[in-house]
Amino acid sequence: MQLPAEEDESKKQTEETYGSDPFTLADLKKQWDHFAEARKKEGKDSEYAVLKQEIELIDNHKIVLKLTNAVKLNILDRFRSDLITHLKTALNNGAIELSAELHEEESVRTPYTNKEKFEYMAEKKPILHELKNRLGLDPDF
Repeated sequence: MQLPAEEDESKKQTEETYGSDPFTLADLKKQWDHFAEARKKEGKDSEYAVLKQEIELIDNHKIVLKLTNAVKLNILDRFRSDLITHLKTALNNGAIELSAELHEEESVRTPYTNKEKFEYMAEKKPILHELKNRLGLDPDF
């Protein structure tokens, strides 16, 4: 654990090395995409897939990468330092921080059988249940 004085000294060294220029989300995305394309050209498709996830900029220097599963988090850990170094250098800002958040993807159930298709449509238009009962229809046929 670093003491507060040591943290200040380390922060000063980082800012002296990289600077502290302000940047926008558009600037960040431009450099982010540049890094992603370089990874794709190197044949690192899994890293490219991670880099194509949604990013968010908080407090002008904290980058949050929204990932959909833990595997992508493991892939990010393999090249995180290269990415941060690239961003700090390209954007000339030593205060850049990168964190990742896991977000669940909504799975959509596709109806396959006639009964599932009917239930799916009836969910949207409840009148279909009444029509089915009045006409004596069976959704399986």
